[in-house]
Amino acid sequence: MSQQPSGWYDDPSNADMLRYWDGVTWTNHTAPKKSPTVSQSTIGLPQQSQQAQHGQVPPDRTGAPTPTTPMPQGSGWQTPSQAPQQQAPQGYYQQAPANAQWMHNIRTTADGIPLASWGKRFGAWILDGIILGIGSYLLLRAFVPEYFTSIQRVIDAAAAGDQTTASSLINDVAGQAVRAGLVSWVFSAVYCIAFWTTTAQTPGKMALGISVRRADAPGPLDIVTAIRRRLLSALQLVPFVSGVYFLVFLLDGLWPLWDDKRQALHDKVASTQVVEGKQPRKQA
Repeated sequence: MSQQPSGWYDDPSNADMLRYWDGVTWTNHTAPKKSPTVSQSTIGLPQQSQQAQHGQVPPDRTGAPTPTTPMPQGSGWQTPSQAPQQQAPQGYYQQAPANAQWMHNIRTTADGIPLASWGKRFGAWILDGIILGIGSYLLLRAFVPEYFTSIQRVIDAAAAGDQTTASSLINDVAGQAVRAGLVSWVFSAVYCIAFWTTTAQTPGKMALGISVRRADAPGPLDIVTAIRRRLLSALQLVPFVSGVYFLVFLLDGLWPLWDDKRQALHDKVASTQVVEGKQPRKQA
């Protein structure tokens, strides 16, 4: 089945609006067909009709917009909760009209897919963090049980006022912490890479309706790109660097707030972007 191109289509639930199709499913991005400030405009007309108004091609004699590409019909497309529920009419707009400024204000990838907001990315990170936290705890209990035992011994010694014993136990805790950190990092790396290379969505991203892709091409990540996307987090395992990793982590998470491509630092390392909607499946 051929993949419908992403772009602006007639909104089937409102004849005066356009709605963005991300190549897989409807998004919640809409825009008026006609400018609220320009009485004579070609906003909301397909490219062929716009050319007709400029004398480049004959206009449709019926006066109706002439679609250049049909919308997906029947099975093969999904509808989010706030998207149109009925079948979409024809009418395809490869990109926002040049004078539809409000449509161009939506940040997109180079091929026109709307980028995910920082808020959605943060929400997905929280959800994935809860899953990873629970999973890491269970793994550490199974593979590094002495880590928790050493911590408890230090706490007990400090509570008893035995600073000498507490200080001597700190080296044991530090050694176990290195092993615990390695186990946790490997688990989180496997978790992320497995989802990025199959569905392009971790459970957190799936819940928020966003996905990750290469900046130059749609679809789930290849294994090399997925590994590159995890490289920045590996700094927490490097001696003398792990102590300041929190600053790197904080800067990485906040970077999309001011970046024009809404990329975090780990996105820049891997040349990836987080976008609205799902990613098309790789062809077998």
